[in-house]
Amino acid sequence: MKKFLSAVLMLTMSLSVFAGCAKSEETPAPDAAKPASTEAPAAEEKDKNKDITLTVMTSQGWAFPAEDMLTQKFEEETGIKVDLQVVPADQYHDLLKAKLTSGEGPDIFYAQTNEFQIKTATVDPEKYCIDFSDAAWKNVMPKTRIPAVSYNDKLYGLMLWYDSPEFVYIYNKTLFEEAGIKEAPKTYEAFKAACEAIKAKGITPIYEYGAAGWHHQLPFFQIGPRYEELQPGLYKGLNDNTIKFADSKDMQKALDQINEFVQNGYYGDDYMSNDGTDKEDRIANRQAAMIQEGPAFIETIKQKYPEVTDEFGVFLVPFIDNQNYPTNPSGPAIFGYKESKNVEAVKQYFDFLTKPENLQIKLDNTSEWTNIDIAIDGVEQHFTDIEKAFKESIPREKYEIAPVLQTGTKYTNDQWMETGKDMISMFMGELTSKQVLENIDERRAKLAKSQNDPAWQ
Repeated sequence: MKKFLSAVLMLTMSLSVFAGCAKSEETPAPDAAKPASTEAPAAEEKDKNKDITLTVMTSQGWAFPAEDMLTQKFEEETGIKVDLQVVPADQYHDLLKAKLTSGEGPDIFYAQTNEFQIKTATVDPEKYCIDFSDAAWKNVMPKTRIPAVSYNDKLYGLMLWYDSPEFVYIYNKTLFEEAGIKEAPKTYEAFKAACEAIKAKGITPIYEYGAAGWHHQLPFFQIGPRYEELQPGLYKGLNDNTIKFADSKDMQKALDQINEFVQNGYYGDDYMSNDGTDKEDRIANRQAAMIQEGPAFIETIKQKYPEVTDEFGVFLVPFIDNQNYPTNPSGPAIFGYKESKNVEAVKQYFDFLTKPENLQIKLDNTSEWTNIDIAIDGVEQHFTDIEKAFKESIPREKYEIAPVLQTGTKYTNDQWMETGKDMISMFMGELTSKQVLENIDERRAKLAKSQNDPAWQ
């Protein structure tokens, strides 16, 4: 089997229930024929598959170490090889699009999607994707995620992600106490004051990794519910094209506050060269006090640095005084290429990945996850006490205002990387916050017109 890259795909889950067979109460006659062995047919099947290789393409941001174990297990069980291709996040979308449009798509590929994005040309499911409407594993997904991988009442992809607060701030509680910060900030001014206190100790307040291309946009997008809270009806207006991004004073204010953090040095001097590969090191070694990640990141730190005695906590992104839970029923999904020469092998791979025992391998060997959001039993979840307490501390109504901005509005997540580039230009003084929003509107209009969206005609 080919050597796989250590960074690997995010995996998925399935409905595969093992039924025990009751023993027959009848005693067979002494001369009864023995049941045929299943070993020979299995060996024959593996031999038949030895010349099949599936190409799997994913973004580096969605690649996790557990995939090595699973791809090896898949080959051992089936004889089918897997050629895993992990592409830098800032190149992934363009490369995937080029491969699909040229008729040379990978057998299996990942794509970020939601109920609006699946209807755009980003993936174009009817043209490029295998129809999985009859797949046995479809019921593994919670109903809230199915719209993100369905189009015209057909199922095209498999989405499984974790049911955790996505991309909140993880912070060093011990370091905060030493700096005289009594509690996690809940307002922008408190957040700014905390950063000043940390910076005064010679420590970078927030570890940000701009070189990855996808991460520094998160504070702006994750507080979408706050925009809706401050301007009820905003999401509807954005989706009906009666309101523009550039019309939102709250979005402009959020971008200005994020930019102020950069200019004040709260991201440090090297945020543009950071790629995220040393994020555990920076936090564990007190080179930075905070980072925007999921709550499971705390467990990742502890596993890598068991000697660290500092306490860690979690707080919501408080730009423009946000205190809403970042609800997101969408995320990366896995698709099969319609023109693959190995469609049956692709389906077999999906079946394999979605067996409960393989989902357990995925969860147990992905340190950044504490759980998998599924609609079936059979997988032992690992929610941490910190995560449980955090979720319970947020009033229920703060979960229900709106999903995050990229999930709740049309043609927004499609341009994630482009928005990230514009934000970098803003940090460099080349664009204003207003111009960043105007660029988002311009790209949304182009995407909408390409889809013949009546609201943009």
